[in-house]
Amino acid sequence: MRGPYFQLQSLLPLLGNPSSVVFTSSIAAQEGFAGASIYSATKAAIASFGKTLAVELAPRGIRVNVLSPGPIATPILGKGGLSPEAQKGFEELLTSKSLLKRFGSSEEVAKLARFLLSEDSSYVIGAEMVIDGGVRLA
Repeated sequence: MRGPYFQLQSLLPLLGNPSSVVFTSSIAAQEGFAGASIYSATKAAIASFGKTLAVELAPRGIRVNVLSPGPIATPILGKGGLSPEAQKGFEELLTSKSLLKRFGSSEEVAKLARFLLSEDSSYVIGAEMVIDGGVRLA
């Protein structure tokens, strides 16, 4: 939480009117994942931080939004400390819970971030945009 906070603090003098900021959270902020309490709490804090800053920075013409990805195919997937069998099971579970039956790509997330940073989203502020392929864990 400190990283995004201090980074935005250092960039605020450079942001003009209009500007846009996008914070990255995660669907883990809304869903419970065993063994991920600190990660989930941090991502929930970032989502709350982004929504609060949207209110605080709107008078300066700075739009703040939050992007919350679900399962995205990145190298971090293999860094959870799971055995290869457990990792495969976890990935299969997430895929089975996705309406699209696949993981997303970093390119898909980047396209949404690009939209939120562009003038095309000039009326989007204080939003949390979920990009998760329709994952339904419940």
